[in-house]
Amino acid sequence: MKNSTHPQRNFITGALLLSLGGLLAKVLGALYRIPLTNILGSYGMGLYQLVFPPYILFLTVAQAGVPVALSKTIAEKLQLNQPKQAQKAFNLCFWILLATGLAGATLLASLSGVIARAQGNADTTLAFVIVAPALVFVPITNVFKNYFQGQLNMLPSSITTVVEQIVKLAVGLTAARLLMPNVLWAVYGATLAITASEFCSFAIMLVTYLAHKRKHPLKATLLRQDAKVLSRQIFALSFPVALGAFVVQTSQVIDSVMVVNLLKSANATSLYGLWTGPVNSMLGLPIALSSGVAVSALPSITKTFVNGDKAKLSQSFNSALKLTMVIALPSALGLITLSKPILSLLYGSLSADEIHVAAVLLSISGISVVFLSIMQTCVSILQAINKPYVTVTILAFSVVVKAVANLILLPNPKVNIFGSAISETLCYLFATICVIIYLTNKLKLRLDVQGSLLKPIASSMMMVLAITLLVGFARGFVATTAGTVITIVLAVAVYLATTLSLKVFNKSELTMLPIKR
Repeated sequence: MKNSTHPQRNFITGALLLSLGGLLAKVLGALYRIPLTNILGSYGMGLYQLVFPPYILFLTVAQAGVPVALSKTIAEKLQLNQPKQAQKAFNLCFWILLATGLAGATLLASLSGVIARAQGNADTTLAFVIVAPALVFVPITNVFKNYFQGQLNMLPSSITTVVEQIVKLAVGLTAARLLMPNVLWAVYGATLAITASEFCSFAIMLVTYLAHKRKHPLKATLLRQDAKVLSRQIFALSFPVALGAFVVQTSQVIDSVMVVNLLKSANATSLYGLWTGPVNSMLGLPIALSSGVAVSALPSITKTFVNGDKAKLSQSFNSALKLTMVIALPSALGLITLSKPILSLLYGSLSADEIHVAAVLLSISGISVVFLSIMQTCVSILQAINKPYVTVTILAFSVVVKAVANLILLPNPKVNIFGSAISETLCYLFATICVIIYLTNKLKLRLDVQGSLLKPIASSMMMVLAITLLVGFARGFVATTAGTVITIVLAVAVYLATTLSLKVFNKSELTMLPIKR
């Protein structure tokens, strides 16, 4: 294991690697869901998407926050020049998550019928059984990923994430096409692709880890006393992380139950499919790109925090926040201003009414991309500086905000499915305000308002102005396929030019970019 002497440079490099890998994976995921939606239709996508909230909830419990705790533990041990302790932490986490993964898979398969009926559609029962084995592969894969991330080596995670999406795309589309016109069995085929892709991801990370150990052999026998000490350390780190993730995923499960059961509509499952399929696929692209900042920030800021340098801690905070804003804000505003042309371009099989509903949903929830991206980064910072329970508290109150908004809005026929987009936006807005207040007021981290907020906002608004002018003078052209693509390219060009002219990134930050090594 190597201990970096340039944590700030490695943070920027790692953030870019994970962000680009995450973006490519999400692009592939979106490319997957576009033809998948066109094959399955809105009802089939509704069934497919109903599987995810319970599956992710079980996955959250099976992982118990251990992978994140491992990344932080390895970063700390390496900073303290204790590589054997870092290896012992990995060994312990591997066996813990193998056991919890097996238990989670068994439990999900056993409760599949109960969960499906509670969601209001028993057709998904077999889908839960099909996806259950992935609960074994994902936790172990994430242990491998965080083993490398704790060393500020983000490349294995990026590559594996992309390959995983390629396998899911190939298997899922092939199975769905072969099993149509039976929509239900096509959904089962798409669900099988999840398990297949996670197995491939596990296999790749296992080979990568074994190759790394062959080059860097390190004997670290996990004695009973080591296991006790490390278990206490990892539990102290992982429990609040797991609790926070559990709160969020419980909210998603409740949301899936609320939408289908509270909507005063005969096509509730189809509306849920539009919201969680095409709309969330578009929202997921910028969120995945900005999530690389959050993941890379954890080990990097952990090292800065261990060194006790408050000035550098504030600098790292602002660098992470700025990079998040530069990625998330223009993406969110682009989705809001071009929601209908983008959805029309990508989802040609949907009816005009379905495109309209999806476009309104995307316009309402687009700004939540900014709030969730900031929240991801700030949560990693809180974890790095040993304040994880703050995250749990904020998330718990945010979920209450979302649930109350759902209860009020979803049964209202005038609001209908749009209540989901409104409640989600309110949820992440509330969480973002709370976490920023805590970091700046309680922890006294200095917020660079001009550099981290105002400059990215100014660049993004110039981009919006360019889009607005183009739409105003050539609305018919923008609505075409070529027009939509050209508009997006021009918007990106305007944003990049404005970012450079406003000097959003200073010279010291530019030197940290991995352009010349």
